Amino acid sequence: MSLPVAAVRQIRHVLWARRECGRMPGDSELAVLDDETPQAFALPGVPGRIVVSRGMLRCLGDGEREALLAHERAHLRRRHHLFQAVWRLTAAVNPLLQPLAEAGGFVLERWADEEAAAHVGSRTVVARAVGRAALASAGASRPAALAATGGEVPQRVRALLTPPPPRRTLPFVAGALLLTLCCASLANAASDSESLVESAERAQCAVDAGTQGAARTSHSPQRPDACCDHRGAGEHGRHRR
Repeated sequence: MSLPVAAVRQIRHVLWARRECGRMPGDSELAVLDDETPQAFALPGVPGRIVVSRGMLRCLGDGEREALLAHERAHLRRRHHLFQAVWRLTAAVNPLLQPLAEAGGFVLERWADEEAAAHVGSRTVVARAVGRAALASAGASRPAALAATGGEVPQRVRALLTPPPPRRTLPFVAGALLLTLCCASLANAASDSESLVESAERAQCAVDAGTQGAARTSHSPQRPDACCDHRGAGEHGRHRR
């Protein structure tokens, strides 16, 4: 997939999310759907919305509901959809980086899990909420949005049942460097795409010029790359004057 195609898809996703935010019932951060299908996800927007169905709320206890909402709120507050977009665009530029996009999605879910655990004050409650929400929504269609049931759920639950990771500066620095590398890759790909387009235009011009030159007599020769100088035609004309 090329970078322009991936960029268009990401823009469409953002526009879809904002339209869905406006269609959701109520005007608060939380939108409760009158639907028995268990689902919960975060919709980025201005502002974003947390969408939960009544079916999902019935599957969870009070503490687990609070943990679920804290998880989705972390997605919105930390703007995880932007990280997700950068990783997806990077994978589109270089398919070898597809594992990076997949690992990035798991990291975002773990990030939201840890923030939810800090908010609720119990890692076990968050682990239980993630597990029950995933089991309840198994087999249901998932929207293209960040959700507490995303990622590798068993690994997330296992991590939540262990002591919290130490707060260190190095992981944040590494994450910043990784994000910078992704952005640099995207910028380089955009530059390469422009160069390829220009090269293709010049090649086509050369072919057209050669075809026209063969049809003309030898008394009126034309440089094969003459038509490729159209961008500077005005400047060349001034020089000839």
